[in-house]
Amino acid sequence: MVDCSLYNLARIPNDARVRIINYVMEVKQVRARDLGVTSNLISMIRSGKRRVTEDLLCHAMAYLTPEELARLLGQLPEVEPASVNDIVKVVARAVADPSFRDIPLSYLERYLGDYIRSAGRRWVVSSEDIEAFIKAKRLRGLSRKTISDEVRYIERTLAELNWVLEPENIMEYLDELREESEYAAKHTAYSLKSFLKTILKSKDPALFSLLYNAFTTIKPRNHAKAKLPTLNQLKEIFNQLPSIEAKAYFLILAETGLRPGEPLLISMDDVDWEHGLIHIGKVTATKRAFVAFLRTETVEWLRREYMPRRDRFVDGIVKPIEASKWFNNEVIERLRNRLIPFDQSRLRREIKETARQVLDRELELYELRKFFSTWMIMKGVPEAIVNTLQGRAPPSEYRVLIEHYWSPRHEELRQWYIKHASCLLCQ
Repeated sequence: MVDCSLYNLARIPNDARVRIINYVMEVKQVRARDLGVTSNLISMIRSGKRRVTEDLLCHAMAYLTPEELARLLGQLPEVEPASVNDIVKVVARAVADPSFRDIPLSYLERYLGDYIRSAGRRWVVSSEDIEAFIKAKRLRGLSRKTISDEVRYIERTLAELNWVLEPENIMEYLDELREESEYAAKHTAYSLKSFLKTILKSKDPALFSLLYNAFTTIKPRNHAKAKLPTLNQLKEIFNQLPSIEAKAYFLILAETGLRPGEPLLISMDDVDWEHGLIHIGKVTATKRAFVAFLRTETVEWLRREYMPRRDRFVDGIVKPIEASKWFNNEVIERLRNRLIPFDQSRLRREIKETARQVLDRELELYELRKFFSTWMIMKGVPEAIVNTLQGRAPPSEYRVLIEHYWSPRHEELRQWYIKHASCLLCQ
């Protein structure tokens, strides 16, 4: 339900306030006494003889969801602006007054709980951390070549993970690297553990333990891994997912074979809805430029079910950020333009918890990438086509895909995809 204390109620005009009163009374069946006023006052308000006070408006908003409020107003109301000084005042009072502490903590848990818990599971690495690692290794007497090799593995990993380390993305990156070279995966894991132990252990022991224990130093290929899920099982997981955004993330992963982190990098500008094409031109040492395709059923579902939810969410988080004045327009526009702007830790958690109920085991998101390639090859799609769709082919294969948003090469790949790719939304 809506917490009116988060919004600037003075900016809501009286006609909009009356719409809210009418809605909660007619649709929600809320009575006058539930709003703390008399029936006579409500009659006068609804006939236009009295204005809706902010206190009454606040009572009425408590019966609405953010989506209902946005629909009644055309958009969510302006968030009450706050400055850094306001935050400093709240923190200072919480430090000085123990009885006050529960109030800001309860608000943080209610509105930013996912983000706070997520932040506690990730380390944003800086260039200063790399320099400190090099200095520590030199003091221990390691050779220049040994240090250089470790730093190379670490920096390549950080570049792929946007300089953010968390348990899930480390494991997925190592799984991907193992596909190409177990040797590289082994030495990358060793270097990462060394880096975590040298720099993070003293800074944040709890986070260090979480990241350090998320992966093993030597993890040889396991030929007795669980059988990949079937298409029907993937459909069942999709149908049981608790949120539209988790469904969208899962649907894109299962039907495109992208790496688990890649859908989260897609911007709205990368999506060609007309052709069902996702165009990304990123080229790095292990992840080369690629295109991915979406089935017509998937495009229609995303536009009908997901995009309205996404747009409401973006409006809800961008306005407080703009009001805070903490970030420049470039940062705000980048956030506004992300196809999947939701907290990735929550999306992964929802998928894994649902998959556990369906499969009776843990599902690694990287299995969806393996499912895609296995399915396509079983359907007779040439391995070169599958590699191109999943970003494994040599860079020369991508030149025309990078330079053009639509070309005969795109159409060729699309035809292979449409004819053979799995479909979670098909009967």
